[in-house]
Amino acid sequence: LHLSGTFLVSIRFRLSREHKAIVVGRHIDGITLSQDRTPVTHLEIPVCGIGEFDQIAVSSKPIKMTDAELSKKLGHYQAMSVIWFWVGVVGAVSGAIFYFVLQNKALKSLLVAVLFFGGIFCASFFSGGAQKKLKVLMQEQMGDFFRAEWEKAFGPDIHTQEMCIDEPFMRAHHLLDGKWEECTVENFHEGDHGGIHFSAANVQLDHVYQRGCSHDGYETCRKMVFKGIVLRCRTWVPVPSPVLANVRTEDSPCGVLTGNNIFDCSFCVTANSKQDAACRLTPRFIDFLTKFDRDVEGQILSFCWEGKIFSLVLETDFGIATIASSVDLSDLDAARRSYIRSLKELGSVLDRLIEGPALTDVVEREEYGRTENDR
Repeated sequence: LHLSGTFLVSIRFRLSREHKAIVVGRHIDGITLSQDRTPVTHLEIPVCGIGEFDQIAVSSKPIKMTDAELSKKLGHYQAMSVIWFWVGVVGAVSGAIFYFVLQNKALKSLLVAVLFFGGIFCASFFSGGAQKKLKVLMQEQMGDFFRAEWEKAFGPDIHTQEMCIDEPFMRAHHLLDGKWEECTVENFHEGDHGGIHFSAANVQLDHVYQRGCSHDGYETCRKMVFKGIVLRCRTWVPVPSPVLANVRTEDSPCGVLTGNNIFDCSFCVTANSKQDAACRLTPRFIDFLTKFDRDVEGQILSFCWEGKIFSLVLETDFGIATIASSVDLSDLDAARRSYIRSLKELGSVLDRLIEGPALTDVVEREEYGRTENDR
């Protein structure tokens, strides 16, 4: 094991006398990051019985900071992130202005390269780097508080494949098809509320594209096309076949029509069986959905019944199990209150869902004059 500067290099020894580097991490502010920039908390290195030792254990778990130390460090990272972002914006805007103002091609190329691309680099690399350090440090130092508050509100945070929220799930949902290439899922949690098992996560979809020209070079750009939360709740009775509704766009097909003009103009419904869709999309459910969309902070973009799970995609700036971006992180009490508030708001959204017909065990079948429970 060799510690040199800011790099931790660990070697695994094997019986064949071959060796292989297994971790090359950056050691930043007391936190060791692996090659994929995730925290390394414990590392065991087998050394094949050399001498009296069978293995060497290395722990990089940071020492808990005092509130004063953590407050100062979080405030510093937050300030650096904001400063570098605006430095990048000013540089990029200046570069764009010079591109149109200057006539000298050589000077124009130089200033655009330095200011515009330098600005983009500052905004993405330095500001993004400060944000990553901020998140890692917050999770290391406040992770126990986050977990305790979640369990207090929603019970143990278990993760099951059935309730997973990830990129394959978002693609299967056909939300904004063809308009995004990158999916980021944060703060995925699973729990129970009001007798309903649920999962939730913050999701962002980005359109990734190349910008530039062959002479000056290309850069990879990202444009956010969706930011919000995804909720999945277990229902009482499974649906015979999936029923999916996405916000209607100019490219949407006609889909299954309900007879409610406002709803049909807002959502495109697809289903294997029009009869199953009609059983779910009753006037009572549509009225509930309209009221829910009006009461919550955001806009419903998609919902789906599949098996015994009802999924809802909500476009909103509100995040679950997180600290609001407007909070000054140097004030730890305010940060803790913000996190707890986000859990309470999630509980409020779930309460509204539980009150409505989306999760209940009674499914109206008006054409037969009976309910699903009578079958």
